[in-house]
Amino acid sequence: MVTGSDLVPRLTMQYEPATYRRRIAGHDVIIHCHHYNARLQRTIEGARGIDGKGILVGAAEVVFGDQLARALRPGDDEVTRWAVAELLYRHLGFGRIDLSRIGEGIVTADSSHFVEGWLAGLGETTDNVCSFTEGYLQGAVHAVTGAAVRVREVECMARGAGRCRFEVDRGERPAVAANHKEPAIASPREPGGPYAKSAHVDEQAIIDAVVGMPMIGDDAGLIPAFSVYLANMPADFYNRICIGFVEAMRGLGRDKAAIRLLVSDAEHCGMNTFRGIMHSPEWDGLIAPMVRDRADALHAIIAISNALGWGDWHVTAHTPRTLALESRYGYEAVGYREYRGLAAAPQCAMLTGVAAGVMELVYGEGTVEERYGTFSAREERCVGCGEPSCNFAVEQVE
Repeated sequence: MVTGSDLVPRLTMQYEPATYRRRIAGHDVIIHCHHYNARLQRTIEGARGIDGKGILVGAAEVVFGDQLARALRPGDDEVTRWAVAELLYRHLGFGRIDLSRIGEGIVTADSSHFVEGWLAGLGETTDNVCSFTEGYLQGAVHAVTGAAVRVREVECMARGAGRCRFEVDRGERPAVAANHKEPAIASPREPGGPYAKSAHVDEQAIIDAVVGMPMIGDDAGLIPAFSVYLANMPADFYNRICIGFVEAMRGLGRDKAAIRLLVSDAEHCGMNTFRGIMHSPEWDGLIAPMVRDRADALHAIIAISNALGWGDWHVTAHTPRTLALESRYGYEAVGYREYRGLAAAPQCAMLTGVAAGVMELVYGEGTVEERYGTFSAREERCVGCGEPSCNFAVEQVE
């Protein structure tokens, strides 16, 4: 009999130093916290005139159907296949789902990364918030059985329920799409530079330590670390929902507004995520001894982000009022090339927003909201447009 411990090696994280990428079950995964994931969901689902929920559910179905299929083995029986589906969800940090009654069309969850994120960062809601899990379950059913189903959340902990409850509708619906991508960029170009460094911060030691941390779901399927809840999100999911959101908004003539919203979500992420990190026991034990001034803190933050798989980026110039960054292999730029080919404009909304947010956190004063908007960032060149690297310029707003 296959046990849960027997299945865990299938989900071992592999870190690729040359690209600063983390990989689980054949997919690059990006570690973000509950602040970013909940805000991104609110932005996409809250936009009027488009089916934002459909964008999230559809992306999760396609991406996790593919990732789960890669974690399965030809000799797995159905019990094992469902066990892998439960384990993958928990292992990545999304919470804990119970698939024991899926044959009856019922799934429950007693912990949820997205519920935690919504309540902690956005407050009470009158809506169910587990669109992501609906899509994950649709993808899981397809990977395990080959069937295309619809999953609907009928009870949600975000609305006060004791657990989230989902119903599986096995009525006819279109087939599940494949996660089709065209190989675009095999590897990043050679390092540029010269990169600015801190004499006090050992960036490689930080990367090695963070990569070595077991960032996988606990018994509840959550990853409480650095004073936030983290999750290992496939880069393909982020790329599919962000590309889909901008394209849907373009149909309404609002694509520029969509990009500004994505940048804003990431700017808040840069401040909230790294504020939590800078006030965490992990920071105090590992990084604080290296930090003598604000510039040191900035370099440490960039090293941590590289360990989280965000984009292989480095400081090229820096003052308390300005910052220049280069990214050779950002997941947004590479992902756009894989899904859509060459872009007409820069695509790295997340890195753009985080670049501003990090400077606001390190050099700003006051609350997060008081710091928001005190620095502006722009992407000047982008791998998505065929450039050799993505380059970002940040400056303090006068």
